[in-house]
Amino acid sequence: MKENVGTVDRIGRSVVGPALMAVGYQRWGGRHGNLSGLLAIVGGALIIESAITRVCPINGLLGLDTRSPDQIERDLRQAQIAYREGRTAGARQSRPQIRS
Repeated sequence: MKENVGTVDRIGRSVVGPALMAVGYQRWGGRHGNLSGLLAIVGGALIIESAITRVCPINGLLGLDTRSPDQIERDLRQAQIAYREGRTAGARQSRPQIRS
């Protein structure tokens, strides 16, 4: 998937994710278990993951992109350079063939 989480959104997710995990841990209550607490922990972890990877599947489904126009333009330039050099973003470099 392509990046669709901007800097401001990323900072917000970096704050909200751990806060949601902390609230979930308190609601979970250790060994007593509370399903809402466990769901809050998992949700917080997913929010943190989207902040780290800059990819949010829900944003993708809704067609949202919170990156600034400058970030989008820079990513487009990098993709064009990679295309001109004959490689795709994230692709492995091919191994040299050994001739016998």
